[in-house]
Amino acid sequence: MPEVWKVDVEAERHRLERYGALLAPAEAERASRFRRSDDRLRFLVARGTLREILADRLGCAPDAIEFDTGPNGKPALSSRTVGGPQFNSSHSGRWVLHAFDDLPVGVDIEEIRPEMAILEDYARALSPEERRLVSRAAPADRSAALARVWVRKEAYVKALGEGLSGSLPDIAIDEAPDGTPTLARSGNRQVDPRAWSLVDLDVDPAYRACLAHVRHRGPTVLREYGSTCSRTLG
Repeated sequence: MPEVWKVDVEAERHRLERYGALLAPAEAERASRFRRSDDRLRFLVARGTLREILADRLGCAPDAIEFDTGPNGKPALSSRTVGGPQFNSSHSGRWVLHAFDDLPVGVDIEEIRPEMAILEDYARALSPEERRLVSRAAPADRSAALARVWVRKEAYVKALGEGLSGSLPDIAIDEAPDGTPTLARSGNRQVDPRAWSLVDLDVDPAYRACLAHVRHRGPTVLREYGSTCSRTLG
């Protein structure tokens, strides 16, 4: 069953020292290179909370977890780790999302920005179906529509974790009559679109987020880090 954790970056600010102490040397060196304090904050919270959630699942110390990086940059647990989940993370603004499943999974979140209303700036990366979804939105809603389309595509691309054999417009995510996102074309002849599910995530009205995972039975659970609250999504 796919599981998504949402983390409020500002709520975790007081734990930065702890999160920094959990990092591997390469992660700490990467954190030190951020010029903007907000970027460093998001990175520390993202890596620290990811380590804590994985440690709880694996029954080990957070600083004992080792990561590998795939050929196209997707992080994964070290090959020396037995029985761990697949995962993916994303962050934007005040939110970090972590997605977990036994099968390939991807997640993306974007803050809605005014410049997203300019469809022409993104059109080269969108399929005809996606451009249509954005174009039919009212002008005042176009930024939110573009953000929705974009996170759906990003979540799927991140779930693949294998790079793209074609261009981004070859991947087409459309909507069913009830608004549910559907993968119309996978962009790869070896990938069956029917094998994938996309779930829009309700994280914050000022953001759009999506989970992509290999289709199987069972709902998606959205949990709030640092809280006992959780919601089950269809």
